[in-house]
Order: sequence, then structure tokens, then C-alpha cells
Amino acid sequence: MTAPIARLAAAVLCGYVAIGAGIQVLPGAARERFGAGEWAIGAAVTAASLAAVVARPLAGRRADERGPRGVVVCGGLLAGAGALGQLLAPSLGWLVVARLLIGAGEGALFTAAIAWVLSAAPPDRRGRIVGRFGLSMWGGLALGPPLGAALAAATSTGVVWWACVIASVVPALSVLTAAGGNGREEAARGGRRGAAAGGAARGALLPREALRPGVALALASFGYGTLNAFLVLRFEAAGFGGASVALGVFGGAFLLARLVASPLVDRIRAPALMAGCAVIEAVGLAAIAFAPTAAVAFAGIVLAGLGTALVYPILATLVATRADPNERGAAVGALTSSWDLGLALAGPVGGALGTHGAFGLAAVLALAGGVPRLTVLTGPSIASPPHSRAA
Repeated sequence: MTAPIARLAAAVLCGYVAIGAGIQVLPGAARERFGAGEWAIGAAVTAASLAAVVARPLAGRRADERGPRGVVVCGGLLAGAGALGQLLAPSLGWLVVARLLIGAGEGALFTAAIAWVLSAAPPDRRGRIVGRFGLSMWGGLALGPPLGAALAAATSTGVVWWACVIASVVPALSVLTAAGGNGREEAARGGRRGAAAGGAARGALLPREALRPGVALALASFGYGTLNAFLVLRFEAAGFGGASVALGVFGGAFLLARLVASPLVDRIRAPALMAGCAVIEAVGLAAIAFAPTAAVAFAGIVLAGLGTALVYPILATLVATRADPNERGAAVGALTSSWDLGLALAGPVGGALGTHGAFGLAAVLALAGGVPRLTVLTGPSIASPPHSRAA
């Protein structure tokens, strides 16, 4: 199977630019049009994440059965329909429905794209390729809000929604003319079950290879969710300056580590690298929780960004290597859903504990995520050949 990596990266980048731009203008639009309060706006924003959690493994299994190309295109179309729905929604309820479409589309788009890239990548380079491909998502999330704000200031919220429609749909449609991605080429070449006579067997929705790595990823993403929800509050409560740039510092450290250090995923054994990342993230989160000065807090933010950056490439590469090729998309989708789950839990759990307790708990959970038995059953390198199952 070949993968048009440039086209897929553009589709993911533009899709997440649309998501970020939409989130930037959504609160104001919901307040102005429907008189929505904070709880209703939060529910509308969260609806997309919940839809993505459900959509990812379903989209991954569909990509396993019929090939990832159609799922990428459908994901872009769904996200575009959701953006248009936000523009046309006559009530808050319909706005939430539009957000569900966006979440489902985003989940399908990214899951099918990353599954396609993983299937095409040489086993000894998967970590590097996945780590850097993931920058298309993070870059989109970083660029989307300021672009949405600038476009809304220069024109109107309606123009932002139309821009989100175009950004979601057009790059995804470009994948239609790409080579490969039509079916289970790798499975057919490998003689795996379900590929005989060109048929497509229905694999597991939650393959077992994704379960333990999924737990580890959720524990790591809980820390990222805690940062998103409570970092500014932590700075304000402590009287630290620089709250407005704190999340940007985390993002810069994360992106730099992902860009520079992704090749380590292919060179260092998974348990050792995962344990090292967990320790770095945990130390960073603990430093934020108990920092006596802003300088210590910023050092913790940098460490948290460095420690979190490689967790997904490590675990996605591990799952892709260990999973049956016929279930690779579903396995990666289930794994990615666990990231969303950790984010979703961080807000309500941390809110019940207060800022010190939230960051303290996040540090403990991040450290637990590095326990080898949560990520692997044994300790071979990630680049080792995938196991085979009896037909």
C-alpha cells in the first residue's frame, strides 16, 4: 500500500485549522444567536470530542475493510457538513448536532489518514514518520484559532464558517485521485485472514493490541487535558506573570520535541523510551503543581511538553506493529480514542480537586503510564515484525 503523505498531511492540517477556527468563534456566535450560557457553550464544544471518541474505532475498522481513502474523504465531507451546520443551525440543539458531525468527521479523517500512513511506512521508520505526520494535526490546532479570530475581525463569523467548510472538504477530496488506499493491499500480500478472493472480513472493533497502550495513552493525555483546563488558573492563583503565554510555551516544547526527537521511537526499545517520557512528563506536572516561582512553573511546562510529545508516536507505532494488518486501522482508532478520553476526564476530575490536586494527580497518572506492563507484554523493539495469528 502506498500513501500520498503530502496530500494526507494537507487534509489533516486544513481539517484541524477548520476545527480550531470554529472553536474560536463558536462561543460568541452561540451567545449572540441563541443566548447560550457557559454550560451550553461547553456542552457544544465537548460534543465534538465525544463524537470523535466513538467515530475513531468505527472509522478505523471501515478503513481496514474497504481501504482508508474513502474514509478520509467521508471524514472531510462530514466535517464540512458540520461547519455548514454551524452556520445554518436554527437553534442550540441543531448547533450541537453540527458539532457532533464535526467530531465524527475529524475522528474519521485523522484515523484513516494515520492508518494509511502507518501501513505504508517501513517498519524501521514508522516512529519518525508518524511523529512528524502528527505535526499536521498540532499545527492545524495552533493555526486555527488566530486565523479564525483574524478572519472574523476582518469580515464576519459567517465567512469563518464558510472557510471551515472549504478547508475541511477540498483537501480531503484531493485524496480521491491518489494511488493506493482502495482496499486491504497489505493484508492480501501477507496472506492474512479475510483477504482471500478480495473479500473483507470484519475485524474486532477494539483489538486487544490497543487496550494496554490505550490505558497508557489516556493516562498521559490526562496531563495534557489538565494543562489545557487549569494552567492559566494555576498561574493566576499563584500570582505568576506570563499566564497568557504559558500554553504557547507548552506547545512550542511539544512541537520541537516531536520534530527533532521522533527518530528515537525507531531506535530505542519501547518500554525504555515510554518510561523516560513518563518520568519527564510527571516531573514537569509536579513542578507546575508545587512551583514556588513562575520560572519553576515554566520549567515544568517545558518538561511536560517534552515528555508528552513522543507518547503517541511510541504507542501508535507499537500498536501498528503488533496488530494484525486486517485490524490495524481499528486498533489505531481505538488507541487515539483513548487520548480523547483522557482529555475529557481531566476537566471534571481536576475541577473537583482544585489546581494543586489536579496537577498532582496528573503527575501520578503520567508516571503510571510509563509502567512497561501497561504498554507492552514483552520488550522487543518497536520495529520487530508484527505477530501473526492463526486464521
